[in-house]
Amino acid sequence: MIGLATVGTSTITRNLLDAVAEDPRVRHTVVVSRDAPRGAAFAAQAATRADCPRVVSTLDQLAAAEDVDAVYVASPNMAHHTQALTALEAGKHVLVEKSACVTAAGWQELVDAAGRHGVALLEANRNSTWHPGTAELHDALSRIGRIRMSQLSYCQRSSRYDRFLAGELPGIFDPQMAAGALMDIGTYPLETMVELFGVPDSFNTDALRLRNGIDGAGSLLAHYDGHLCSVVWSKISDSPGPSVIQGEDGTITVDAVEDPGVIEVRTAGTVRTTRIPHRRVRDMAHELSAFIEATESPTRCALPHRWTSERLVLMEQIRERIGVELPGR
Repeated sequence: MIGLATVGTSTITRNLLDAVAEDPRVRHTVVVSRDAPRGAAFAAQAATRADCPRVVSTLDQLAAAEDVDAVYVASPNMAHHTQALTALEAGKHVLVEKSACVTAAGWQELVDAAGRHGVALLEANRNSTWHPGTAELHDALSRIGRIRMSQLSYCQRSSRYDRFLAGELPGIFDPQMAAGALMDIGTYPLETMVELFGVPDSFNTDALRLRNGIDGAGSLLAHYDGHLCSVVWSKISDSPGPSVIQGEDGTITVDAVEDPGVIEVRTAGTVRTTRIPHRRVRDMAHELSAFIEATESPTRCALPHRWTSERLVLMEQIRERIGVELPGR
């Protein structure tokens, strides 16, 4: 059984622990938190899932923990690189939340460390190829002929945007936390684009920047050979509409690119609808399972490593063009 430490006490960590509670291959053993009372409160809640994790407050304690085989890093983006690298250098497997790093160079350092120590490293991008809905999208592409147009969208108004409008600075809108719409949810449609179509030949991009310079929303028009892909993302507005991929022989519609649940393929007057079991609070079960399997054979990480690297390079280029500078590796 894998002993798992968690870094971060936000909702995303609780969602992962819901998946952990249902998987007999892993046990939550350690909570890492610099704020001891907050860490203890989080551990007490986690204990209701049948595990009884203890709390440590430093990365050195995490590295030395003998009951930790793997680490889930879900802290603010700017801390990911340091925390993940410490765990990898201690010979522990690492699942790091998106965006895994601020830069592609930082990600490569993590990949190199994982290789040196023979451990698994994955970015926890829930809609990657291990999601059955994303896998279905891959399969459906071959049924619609040459791809000509695609529109990928994820726009979700943040529950913390009102606080920002009131003059506060929640972490998700704080440049010093390496945050913003692109780094938070832009990763999802861009990951899908890179996985399905590869790196674009060229692109145009723009963003809506907020009072402190952080991006609140953005768009990208990617140019491929004979194919235009439009990608939009937002933390300051909602869009319930689907994403669409148009081929010369058919069209694919997906309800939510970040968590595909209903995929419709229209070809030659026929409609094929695939419904993916929707788990919601436990929708991280797929990536947890992929991570556990990767700990048994770290070479399985090679392709996801490449996708993460390609997307991070693209995101750096986007930030450079829209004028957003972020700290960290």
